[in-house]
Amino acid sequence: SALAGFYHPARYLMGPEGLLYGFHDQPDLVMDIMSHLADLQANLFDQVLGQVDVDLGFACEDLGYKAGPFISPEMFREFVLPCYKKLTGVLRDHGVRTMIVDSDGDNWKLIPLFMEGGVTGLGPMEVAAGMDVARLRDAFPRLQILGGIDKRRLAGGREAIDEELAARVPQVLRTGGYVPCCDHGV
Repeated sequence: SALAGFYHPARYLMGPEGLLYGFHDQPDLVMDIMSHLADLQANLFDQVLGQVDVDLGFACEDLGYKAGPFISPEMFREFVLPCYKKLTGVLRDHGVRTMIVDSDGDNWKLIPLFMEGGVTGLGPMEVAAGMDVARLRDAFPRLQILGGIDKRRLAGGREAIDEELAARVPQVLRTGGYVPCCDHGV
């Protein structure tokens, strides 16, 4: 089941800069938008999942860039975390145990909060933003990891790709809960 997330659709509604300013200048509006999205998705999926079996939830957020998240962990805790708790609670009530979030960039500081909100996995683990899958596995043993294969290495041909896979995949693949794939769209 594909979900809209909360930060991502608010960014479309307000624009990237408008949303970031909105966290400070119009926090009630941002909270209303995200809360409405959480209520809408929770109610919708509560109805749908009563009729259809689903294996996993997948949401797009894109909360990070190369140097870190767009919002602070404190802002995530205030605005986004309650939304994920509501949504993943409904999913769990219907037997959906896997919730994956797609978020580009450096998400190190947000991963514990995503997990607190019931998110079980994250991708695409962008290498250029410091999302090293081996370090992530050590830091978050229960996190399901998708991605982590440096897209820039693909241009180097078969040998470069083989080196990239050998350097990143085996140690994490042995731990389970890892799907090796490109760290971003190509």
